[in-house]
Amino acid sequence: MRITNNMLAQNSLWNINNNLRRLDKAQEKISTQSKIQLPSDDPIVATRALKYRNYVSSVEQYQRNIDDATSWMEVSESALGELGNVIHRVRELTVQASSSISEDDKKAVRAEISALRDNAVEILNTSYAGRYVFSGFATDQPPYKVESTAIGDKVTYKGKYVSLGGPVNNAITDGDLINYCQTHLNDQYLETGKQKMQYNTGFGSQIAVNVEGQDVIGQEAGSNLFDVFDKLLLGLDGNSSYKTAEIAGNPPTVTTQTNELSLSTLLDDLDKNLNRVVTVRADIGARMNYVDRAKTQIENDFTTYVTLMSNNEDVDIAQVSIEAKSAEYTYNASLAVGSKAITQSLIDYIK
Repeated sequence: MRITNNMLAQNSLWNINNNLRRLDKAQEKISTQSKIQLPSDDPIVATRALKYRNYVSSVEQYQRNIDDATSWMEVSESALGELGNVIHRVRELTVQASSSISEDDKKAVRAEISALRDNAVEILNTSYAGRYVFSGFATDQPPYKVESTAIGDKVTYKGKYVSLGGPVNNAITDGDLINYCQTHLNDQYLETGKQKMQYNTGFGSQIAVNVEGQDVIGQEAGSNLFDVFDKLLLGLDGNSSYKTAEIAGNPPTVTTQTNELSLSTLLDDLDKNLNRVVTVRADIGARMNYVDRAKTQIENDFTTYVTLMSNNEDVDIAQVSIEAKSAEYTYNASLAVGSKAITQSLIDYIK
């Protein structure tokens, strides 16, 4: 087969362009420090890249979840510490009021205990990042509120009475107490199941970060924290007894009962409430330890997956620099050879 000048020129141009593409790819790897720019460059590397990037993205989300969960529980634990201090102070005042003190001192103690009850409500309305930590799923509204009613001040939880049936002042008639309770039968808080705020902290692992307020103050009528506050305030007003209402049956019926009241007997109720707060704090502490361990694990996972992703995608700078230099030499050589082949003409052959 006869080799024409046109064929020499075309082959030279093809080789020059091919070497230029090789040089361009080598220089692109250096500038981007990535093995591929398009999936078609290396489908295997591209497939692995998608998988590793998905892992890294998931781990980064778990890290954000862990940070958020830790902050939520730290806020809750701090609030419970403050509530424990409030109950401690109430107990000290109760011991003081149980001894022989003047009426003026009793009034001062009553005023402080009333303020401490309001302080307890504020603590239980603690929020984190705009979300109320003791409110279950209803994080957009403060869970506790002190409301004035026809039978005295009552504390509500998410708009429902914590303890509808008392304690109330013994001066309130049985008929008035029964009528009030019957009117508000649908307004009493009844536990409908745990409302746990679950956070994903790793591949297949979750942790509940919240504590419901009712688990902190107790749900037993007569001995929950706010019922104890009510009895203390009644006792400091000089009452030696108080009334409660029991709601039972279907349809519900309301019956009243008169109970003796002594400030010294309320110390046991205060101790129960304090122990409950300590128990809840201990539970949060255990969960925080779990999250700390999950954080360490997820940090190790992050390091592992980032390393795998880097090994899969990142170029070896030394190696690619050699490739780029080799491609440059080859390209320059093809230019030099091509320039001679392409410029040949009939005059050159006549010479």
